[in-house]
Amino acid sequence: MKRRIVALGVLLALAASPWLAAGELWHPVATLDDVARNYVLLVLRIDRHLPGFNDYYYGPPEWKQRVEAEEKIPLAELRREATELLASLDRVRGQPERLWWFRKQLLALDTNLRKLGGEQIPIREQALLLLDLEVTPPALDELDSALEEIDRLLPGEGPLRQRLQAWQAQFALREDQLPQAYEMALEVTREHAHELLLLPADEEVDLHFVQNQSWGAYNWFQGNAHSRIEVNTDLPASAVAIFDFAAHEAYPGHHTDLLTREQRLYRERGYLEWCVSPLFTPMNAMAEAVAQVGTELVLTPEEKLAWHRDVFFPALGIEGVDLEQWLALDHALETLRRARERVPFMLFDEGKSDEEVIAYLERYALLSEAGARKALEFNREWGAYTFNYTVGREILRRYLASGNARTKFVQLLTTPITPSLVEEWIRTGAEP
Repeated sequence: MKRRIVALGVLLALAASPWLAAGELWHPVATLDDVARNYVLLVLRIDRHLPGFNDYYYGPPEWKQRVEAEEKIPLAELRREATELLASLDRVRGQPERLWWFRKQLLALDTNLRKLGGEQIPIREQALLLLDLEVTPPALDELDSALEEIDRLLPGEGPLRQRLQAWQAQFALREDQLPQAYEMALEVTREHAHELLLLPADEEVDLHFVQNQSWGAYNWFQGNAHSRIEVNTDLPASAVAIFDFAAHEAYPGHHTDLLTREQRLYRERGYLEWCVSPLFTPMNAMAEAVAQVGTELVLTPEEKLAWHRDVFFPALGIEGVDLEQWLALDHALETLRRARERVPFMLFDEGKSDEEVIAYLERYALLSEAGARKALEFNREWGAYTFNYTVGREILRRYLASGNARTKFVQLLTTPITPSLVEEWIRTGAEP
């Protein structure tokens, strides 16, 4: 793949700030770009304590080499720097959205350091401090109403969970069908993502199938508009989930989001902070939310239905699908997907056993035992992160629903955003 020429602004920004002298841990802070440099170092140093905390890096190689060569910086020193960087935001100047973003990101980094130090933080507080999300899980009667609707749509004998699994069986894919199914979905979503914004000619997605992971799929962004997307085949694949996978992980979701931010924010504007991606922060809350709403924008509901009916299902040998029933069930099941919002509270605040959580997921999310155990594994590893997929998505849905959705979606990909900033836009009626 061709390497892009780094924007002149980034080159000048790097040249204007000599690298740290021996014995220096941090840059003196006089500008917001100085905050950005120390922020990147802080993320890389936290990653030394919590490997995998930072999702990617495409910044200056010498920065990462320096951090990898040094002894781990004590957590107390990292917290001190996070606190000083937060305080410095009161005296430096910059774009308001960028300053807002830094405040929320640095608060999240400090909270991650508190957790690394052994502090027990309630899940609701973690959601607010780590992800900038205010979380109220759905009431059980709301979930019961969705269960009643699914029961009406799937009449018959036997437990509702078994009836749903029997209905879902018509969409099950064999392992040898997976490459064709995923490539078809990537092709149609890529084509229509170009209608939202122009993708670079050399952008690229590499698809790989893996096993033994807690997640269903993962985008490992490589920089230079290149993503490696892994699909976990631990659980059966469903034809009705493939399109949303492609839209979420690639077009116009994570891959599109990340390559756009790399080009627009890092390379063109010189926002150095975008060369890292700390997972448990508002940055990734918005990344997941953007990917979620992107599945709803790349095709209209009518176009998506027609593609499945006329192209996708026939190619995979799936026949006789009651499309109205599918759409009605999908609507009811979306409510049940919010059942997972209760799981972090059950695990970390209420001390529920694994078997209690599994029983809850089998009843209220209608998951198989294997699916419930996989969801439990994800929530135990990722904690509050699960809120990004539903709570974060609802914030962006409300913002896009007021009109001009496609222009606003591009704005979400080209502006430093956090959940509370978008909430503020909704409150004030701000337009791009």
